[in-house]
Amino acid sequence: MEHQDMDAAPSLNALGREQARVLAEALPYIHAYHGKTFVIDYERSIAGRPVAWNSMGRDLALLSLIGLRLIVVHRGGALNAELVSLINRHGGRAVGLTGVDGGFLKLGAAPMREHCPAGIEITGVDATLLQMHFARGFLPVIRPLASAPDGQVCPVDGGQVAAAIAAHLRASKLIIMRDSAGLEDAEGHVVHRLSAAEAEALGADHSNANFVRALRSGVGAVHVVDARRPDVLLLEVLTCESRGSLVLPDGIAGVVARSAQYLSPDERGDET
Repeated sequence: MEHQDMDAAPSLNALGREQARVLAEALPYIHAYHGKTFVIDYERSIAGRPVAWNSMGRDLALLSLIGLRLIVVHRGGALNAELVSLINRHGGRAVGLTGVDGGFLKLGAAPMREHCPAGIEITGVDATLLQMHFARGFLPVIRPLASAPDGQVCPVDGGQVAAAIAAHLRASKLIIMRDSAGLEDAEGHVVHRLSAAEAEALGADHSNANFVRALRSGVGAVHVVDARRPDVLLLEVLTCESRGSLVLPDGIAGVVARSAQYLSPDERGDET
């Protein structure tokens, strides 16, 4: 038994060293992002994969606890309450909202109709309610609903909501979680780093228009990541292990591209 304990000690020490290394490598990211605003656009309508779903709740709680100001836009209806509960179970302080609450999402004028008009646009964001929750340490989880000028409660495109909030708050990052590995080129290969203009060209169906508009309105960067992967948020935010797509404003993307040619492949790494 004593011999077995001695054999286990090196592996336990190795595990401890690895955990210490991971924490040490995360420290610069934690320092850089403390107090910064990140908007998470969760595009999946259902939880789907329990491991990834639980991981997302844990990761959101952790990122909030280390000082990031997070907002999650989630289209899941009743699953919004489940996500709020999941984050809270992992030690976070989440609160469920819609754009109707406090009237913080402003919709464009629309004629009186029996049903909400398709493609109704957000014309403004009043961040007072969000700032109030931030000041008290809460993490807002937002269902994309808003009141039209005629009083109807209308569903709004979640991507538009996330992009509008991110642009209004000048968020450091807008992270889009999809059922795909990232943005793909015509051959189906994931493009890991690109400019807003390049992303706009890839989205021939205007699927990227919302986040491109956010980048051009002051958002620092957009990450498109695979929501099916456990730990994807922590890997994307606190490490250089990004495997999704990083989209930068046009001017910044050009500087990064020109700088990269002066770095060796071993030094280049991924943009954080």
